Amino acid sequence: MTDPVSPTFTVPTGTPCSNNVIYSSAGIDYHGVVVNGFTAPFQCEEIIPPPPPPGSVFGLEWPGDAHLTNIRRMLLWSNPPPAFPMTYIFKVFPRKKTNNHAYFTTFFWGTNGPFSCDLNYYGAHPYPIPAPSGPGRWESGSDCSDETAPGEVEWNRWFQQAVTAEQSGSHLLVSFYYDLPNTAKLVQNNGYLRSTPPNPAIVMGQSPDDGTGQSWGGYDGWEEFNGIIRGIQIYNCKLSLTDIQAEIANPLSTTQGQACAWYLNLDPRPSDVTDKKGIGTPHNPQWEGTTALEWSE
Repeated sequence: MTDPVSPTFTVPTGTPCSNNVIYSSAGIDYHGVVVNGFTAPFQCEEIIPPPPPPGSVFGLEWPGDAHLTNIRRMLLWSNPPPAFPMTYIFKVFPRKKTNNHAYFTTFFWGTNGPFSCDLNYYGAHPYPIPAPSGPGRWESGSDCSDETAPGEVEWNRWFQQAVTAEQSGSHLLVSFYYDLPNTAKLVQNNGYLRSTPPNPAIVMGQSPDDGTGQSWGGYDGWEEFNGIIRGIQIYNCKLSLTDIQAEIANPLSTTQGQACAWYLNLDPRPSDVTDKKGIGTPHNPQWEGTTALEWSE
């Protein structure tokens, strides 16, 4: 193959060539290993990808008005891994709600049915303080406890976020990094472990139905998200912060990330939310009701 095109840069002597985007200075794609009898040189050139063309970045958009329209549009994985250990990575662009119940659903792991505090669940999203209509704060919710960050959410901008769930003794520790790469912007919930729900699910955009056409909390509109969700990465293990940052920069680039990647779709569209990870068993969600709207730029 030919030499990679500019722009490129040369890494220091002795730095190993990484996966995917590293090429030898001689123009052979080594991917950091021996290929066709050639050994990767000490100096490698890394292709810097150009910005995507307009219309090639996609996301799922919820208008946040389901309490008025009663439109069901929840993204659903009906056969999820156990509640823990897990890692979720996603990007969100939240918009402020002004209605009389300003709850959001970015995602939940929990029962797809009537809610009970006796069942394991968790989620991470804006939460109104004071409830039900106050300004939203970033929240880690579990065990009927709502732990929130200080101050109101900065609306109308992108947030890179990650959530980990793990057992900590008799507790379920849920750690919500709500504005990465700043790891100090963290909300944790350390509620007690409860029973496994009868119909476990991962949901996005709207909460499960409580059996009466309302949200878990008993609100019209299923506590619909208001904004855009994209860059969805789910792992059935707890990734370290180092691995989380690496997986954000380059999905499936870490040993642990490859080993426990469960779902990946960086540019989901309402018509295509299929699993794009390309390794192992695909875990495709489905829409309950109609689809979310399509966002692109």
